[in-house]
Order: sequence, then structure tokens, then C-alpha cells
Amino acid sequence: MNQRTQLLLKPLLISTLLLSVQSFAVPATANKAAPGMELKPYSASYKASIKGIPFGGSGERNLKKNSDGSWTLEFGADAAFFGMKETSHFTLKNHKVVSLDYVYKRSGIGSKPEKEAHFDWNTHKVTWHQDNRQWSMDLPAGAIDNLAYQLQLRIDLSSGKTTGFNYKIADDDEVFERAFIVEGDEIIETDAGKLETIKIKIQRDSDKRTTWIWFAKNWNYFMVKLLQKEGDTEYSIEFKEATIDGKQLTGKI
Repeated sequence: MNQRTQLLLKPLLISTLLLSVQSFAVPATANKAAPGMELKPYSASYKASIKGIPFGGSGERNLKKNSDGSWTLEFGADAAFFGMKETSHFTLKNHKVVSLDYVYKRSGIGSKPEKEAHFDWNTHKVTWHQDNRQWSMDLPAGAIDNLAYQLQLRIDLSSGKTTGFNYKIADDDEVFERAFIVEGDEIIETDAGKLETIKIKIQRDSDKRTTWIWFAKNWNYFMVKLLQKEGDTEYSIEFKEATIDGKQLTGKI
């Protein structure tokens, strides 16, 4: 893979929103917040840039409510040599995400066979399927799939929590934790105008890579920006447009 292709793919991988970062160990924290927001369906498109220079790849996210009351969250990214799609099927119980099924597809450079997971909360097992392979692992209480945990973060932010953003993620053959720190409120300029946001930092053991995410406080804590610094290079993901519960996302300041 040449250098240009590597640069093209990297921001699109970042746009899995909150990243497919490596696991990092953090202590579990009690989760005692007031009930958070009610989820609302949305559709959104995102753009990527490196050091402020736009790239031609695109990303889309969609959340819809199903007729049985469950939810489906989809994320997809496309570029000239790369494509990926994640799908999470889940339900909500007492403002907590309960994962049911998860699917990961990747095409083009680095393509892999489709991978599926089924979460069985009666047996507390998650079973994975990929090609002719099948494997299972224990499912601890509160574990979420690798896409839906991002919604749990939004729900917890809306509840007024300020600490304890630690999430158990069931992915492939392991369960690990991701943690986030609130850095404060910030008004940012976007394609939709100025937005009042809350700025979150991904907690890591290493300082080689730093990642921040901005959520729009007046728009159901929707993710509007992601910035990652790695050495002297910055990768940015920002939304181009979004519709939340039938309303176009616009600046409210």
C-alpha cells in the first residue's frame, strides 16, 4: 500500500466514530445517573480531512426505530479502495443499551469475510460467526457491541453525568473497556452554523495518540466532530448534514 492510500484510508477508519481503538484497561466505575435522553431516529453524513485538507471519502450514519420497538444503528464509509459497514441491532431497558446482534463488513483493501455476533442474555453468551467459523464467549452484565456503546455515551452525557464514562465492549474474542473524560463545554463553528457542544476526550494509557469528540448539547447530544492528533498530524471527522427526528440540524446560537 503506498503512502497516499494509507493517508486516504486512515481518516475513514477514524470515522467509525469514536474509533476502533485498541483496548485499554481502566477501573470500572459505578453508574448512578438520572435517566438520560430518549433516542430519536437520525441520518447523517460526514466528511474527513487531514491537516485541514479534505479527502474524497465519505461516511454515513443512520439510526431507526423498528416496528417491534428495537433499534438499528448503521455506519458505513466508502473511498476509492476501501469500504466498510457496521450494523447494530439493540433494544433499550431503563435507559441502558442492550445489544442483540452486530454485523461487520469490510471490502476493498484489507477486506475480510462478514462477521456476525448474536447476544444471548438468557445464557449470557455472545456467539460469533465468520465464514465456517463459530465461537462463543461469556457475556458480562452491561457489555455492549462495538457500535452501540457510542449511543450509551450520548445517553449518559444527557443524564448530567460528569464522570464514570466507562463501557464494557464485546468484540471478537474479548471484552474490554473504553473510557472517556469530559473536558468542558465549547462553542464550535460547523457547516450548520455555531453549535453549543460538550467536548470529550478518550482516556488512554499512552500519549502517542489523542482523540477528542464534540457532541451538540441542543441536538440530542449528536456527534458533530472528531479530532485525532498523532505526532504532528491531525485527522478530523465533521458532519456535513444531519436530520434528527425529521428536523434538519442547524446552529442554535
